[in-house]
Amino acid sequence: MSHQRDLINAVIFALLLSGCVHQSPVSRIDRSGGVDTQQLVTRFGYPKCTVSVPLSKEESVKSAELVGAPHIDEREGWAELTSNMIPGDELRHVWCNPSRGPGGVDFLGVFRDKRLIRELHTVIVD
Repeated sequence: MSHQRDLINAVIFALLLSGCVHQSPVSRIDRSGGVDTQQLVTRFGYPKCTVSVPLSKEESVKSAELVGAPHIDEREGWAELTSNMIPGDELRHVWCNPSRGPGGVDFLGVFRDKRLIRELHTVIVD
């Protein structure tokens, strides 16, 4: 019985440690107010929108893969999303969800002066 408890504790510890080491780009949330989230709430009609910290192009691709959109950088809209960025623009991952039930939006967006100027949707959330 004692060995079983020790094994369970070891597995829980390993899972917790693994979660800390492998924190995904999606979970790095910007809490600084670096984006006008009210603009997103109004535009998409969901009560809460969460925005990542600014991401590099490579981090954006990895972030999209984590939500089920592999090779987003090979999509037709990727070049349009990233080619017109100017210094100071920020590439961020955004997800907006309803209070309850299915639905929502998930996309990579370019932000300029805290406001969304272009977006590329990653997956359909239903």
